[in-house]
Amino acid sequence: MQKMMKVLAACAFAALLMPGVASAEDLITFDAAAINALPGKTTPDKLIVRPFLQPGGDTTLARVSLPANSDIAPHAHPAGKVAIVVVLSGDFKIGLGDKFDEAGLKTVAPGGVIVLRDTDPKHFARTGNGPVELMLVAAPKASVAPAWLGTK
Repeated sequence: MQKMMKVLAACAFAALLMPGVASAEDLITFDAAAINALPGKTTPDKLIVRPFLQPGGDTTLARVSLPANSDIAPHAHPAGKVAIVVVLSGDFKIGLGDKFDEAGLKTVAPGGVIVLRDTDPKHFARTGNGPVELMLVAAPKASVAPAWLGTK
């Protein structure tokens, strides 16, 4: 009996040392309205960029909101970075080149992923009749899994 009491006491002590499990009430969540209320930067093309990470690091992660019926002029991402873009919602078309070329646009459906390599030329885009939401990650090529770059 005394041995059992020692085991129970040890278990109780161990339970006190374990970190508490967060309840669902402690989760941080954002619905669409809360996301739209977060601070963001509006670009000249009227894109709203809401960064997740502090500026100055090697990796950028941002939610990007694009207005309906918009053409996004050809532009590049930072040199040496690979951009991985997930289309969250909306009608989104993108193409590669230094000039906007409607024939070069490719539709990427919600849930689709676009990989812009560090060697790709500028890219351009067009939105459809509704707004578009994207998740953008830009990181050094060395930190991107090879499968995303089309290599093994």
